[in-house]
Amino acid sequence: MSWLVPENELTPEQLRAIRLGPEENRAIVGGPGSGKTQILLYRARFLKDKHRIFPAKFRVLVYTNVLKDYIRSALPLLGLPDECVLTFDHWCRLFYEEHIGRTLPWDATHKTPDFAAIRQAVAALIENRKVKLPLYDFVLVDEGQDLDIGVFNLLSKIAKHVTVCLDSKQKIYDTDSNEQSILSVLGIQRRNISLIDAFRVCPYLVRLASVLIPEQGERDAFVNQARTEQVERQMPFLYLADSYADEKEKLFQMIRERQLKNDSIAILFPINKQVFGYAQGLKEAGIEVEVPQKGKTKGKIPTHDFGSSRPKLMSYHSAKGLTFDSVFMPRLTSRAFEFTRQSQERISKLLFVAITRATKWVFISTDKKDMLDVIRDKMLPMESTGQIFVGRMGQNVRGSQPSKIPEIETENDPLDFL
Repeated sequence: MSWLVPENELTPEQLRAIRLGPEENRAIVGGPGSGKTQILLYRARFLKDKHRIFPAKFRVLVYTNVLKDYIRSALPLLGLPDECVLTFDHWCRLFYEEHIGRTLPWDATHKTPDFAAIRQAVAALIENRKVKLPLYDFVLVDEGQDLDIGVFNLLSKIAKHVTVCLDSKQKIYDTDSNEQSILSVLGIQRRNISLIDAFRVCPYLVRLASVLIPEQGERDAFVNQARTEQVERQMPFLYLADSYADEKEKLFQMIRERQLKNDSIAILFPINKQVFGYAQGLKEAGIEVEVPQKGKTKGKIPTHDFGSSRPKLMSYHSAKGLTFDSVFMPRLTSRAFEFTRQSQERISKLLFVAITRATKWVFISTDKKDMLDVIRDKMLPMESTGQIFVGRMGQNVRGSQPSKIPEIETENDPLDFL
């Protein structure tokens, strides 16, 4: 079953965003669950069909490979080719190889192409108009808040029309852009569409995510504007573990319960090291999961199979723009986040993005002796108002007895099964 909502089930405002004319650039702003990615894909098909544009003359650009593969999983339903959707850095690489040279600048430290240098070379070539412009009839951009302003300068030159979808509340990368600067570069006086209907979100998740928004006005607007879907209302589950083993057992138990409900599942972590460590642990416990491709296979095959029901493991950053029924966020401890060197404000933004990937339910777990400040100060108080369920060792949650999970051999300091 595809994550793509049938067009006849979209709201009038979403349909209006899809059918905006291309005579000027457009900006579509909306919070989590407002359907920005859905709109972008339907808009690509609308512009292609209405104006009879060949696939070589349009692109849909995204920030991560995971989001690219997520979007590509729905393209057959719309009759759009895979090559039309790619990351901005991959587009720059292809352009560099075609117009500058086959030998790419190289980052010897990280043993990857030097994408910053590639971007600069591509931007310089386009700025000097060494190629015939524009290259495309339209370019559509998802998660625009995380791209720097130079990207939009470049896009304004290579495309006759640009539509960008963005949400400042979900910005988790340090770039020099904001909504106003993006609109200014694209020659847009104000956002064309403000999507306020979060049609896919359980109301409990809206409340939980809202406590992570620091500014009171934005927080109130996020709660008040969200029109939540009439789905089964299930309180988010915060588990305060006595130990690493206790947390691990509860995580495995709850994953199995959500699998029995046929939920699509994401298990999110702050760093990739934890992704691959937990994948091994889950495999040994008999739970089949998917992790991003790496090494020589990276980029050659999809990061995940979004047509399968297997739980998907990935970092918070990779999950941007994706949607799942249930999201698991284990190991929310101070120790686990030491490696990210993130401020409390940045941690809150990452957790906001992670929680808002879910449509039905969220599981959050931590060590009760080492919980993050944001859990202690903002989430735990929600128990007294009936907005979150807080579980502890030995409790019988929703009638489920703790299952006997095979122990996993770990070091004495088990951060992530490695």
